[in-house]
Amino acid sequence: TLYESAQRMLAEAARVRQLLAQRQAHPPTASVVLGASPTLTRVLLPGLFESCLRAVSGIQLRVREAFTPTLLDWLERGLVDMAIVTNPEPGRPLALVPLLGEPFALVSHPSLKVGPVVTVRQLAALPLLMTTLHRNLVDRQLLPLGARLTLQAEIDSVDSIRELVLRGRWATLMPISVFKEPATVGRVVISEISGVQLNRLLVLATRIDSLDSAAPLALKEIIESEIARLTRAGLFSFSSTA
Repeated sequence: TLYESAQRMLAEAARVRQLLAQRQAHPPTASVVLGASPTLTRVLLPGLFESCLRAVSGIQLRVREAFTPTLLDWLERGLVDMAIVTNPEPGRPLALVPLLGEPFALVSHPSLKVGPVVTVRQLAALPLLMTTLHRNLVDRQLLPLGARLTLQAEIDSVDSIRELVLRGRWATLMPISVFKEPATVGRVVISEISGVQLNRLLVLATRIDSLDSAAPLALKEIIESEIARLTRAGLFSFSSTA
């Protein structure tokens, strides 16, 4: 009887050692789904993925892209674990952590001959393309001045607006980071708007109980670190370095 019991215990010990060795070689992963806007994924995600691989083993990052209203709906329905959103309206049962305020810039093709600084009045004479979300956000900030934009078209595709501006016939009001990348350097003019501060507030939104687990909390810290790194590099300002 003792022999048979000892054999069972030794076999169980060997099985446990094998499981521990497998977990050490292939640690279990926790999947975290992040939602982000199309204006942010292009600049944020490359560094974010690299930071996750370097700093946090065991997190499988998944990303879903949409504009803020959809992201907030996904978050409340549990389709994403956290989301980086723009100017969320108060009153939702979510935890909101401000990340940064980013200015809007007028972006145009050099052929339109727009200067480095433009006034609100000059905006009305330009062939503007904007997303619906950005148009509504800018209109609210222009309202105290009694000014409104006259758009050629609302296009809810950031990539399409970028391509049209690069082709030379159009301009756009867009968060400045969208066009501060090597692919557009020298191909567009980025102009500051005088007389008003047009900006967006980027906010990390989560369900109130989601940061109780280790993986979302770790991802939150990486997002904040990556945003800080990009800010120091001048990506979210008119200057080349912050």
